[in-house]
Amino acid sequence: MTTATKPDTLQNVRRLSTVLYWGCALAIIFQFLVVPIIWYVPGWIETSSSQMTVSIADLHALSGWQKYATMLVMMIPSLIMAYGLNHLRKMFRAFSRDIIFQPAPIRHLKVFGVALLVQTLAKPLTGAVTSVLATFHRPAGERMLSIGLGNAEASTLFLGALIIVIAWVLGEAARIDDENRSFV
Repeated sequence: MTTATKPDTLQNVRRLSTVLYWGCALAIIFQFLVVPIIWYVPGWIETSSSQMTVSIADLHALSGWQKYATMLVMMIPSLIMAYGLNHLRKMFRAFSRDIIFQPAPIRHLKVFGVALLVQTLAKPLTGAVTSVLATFHRPAGERMLSIGLGNAEASTLFLGALIIVIAWVLGEAARIDDENRSFV
């Protein structure tokens, strides 16, 4: 393959980054909608209810302050992820504009990794609070505190840590490259 027929890698990065920029926007919207969908679209979550610490029936039985407090607590991991996705979106926007090995996109990647870690750690805690709020109205002996942990959380913790380390390495590489350019 001659150099004239080789794909322009930076052009591919720009194109894919633009698509991912808009994909992150959709993911952010979904993060804001997922909890209301659980509450107001019956049968939507039946397939993944194993990830929840309380049953859908218990959630739908709530009313008044318990319903809104539970919804708010359930939203915490989604809001953390939306924050992280917004930074990932900013990173992709920078990439689409050929701003790659600069401090800003590297910082956005690091913030996304931190958000991923925090969200993963928050999920079991908010799940426990959700189980308490959802069963608070029950008589003594029928209330529960439930914490859900699984392989997905462990994998996501490692993924978040990996993203943070990669961001640190990229930041150091960019710093060294900048330092080397100043000597020339």
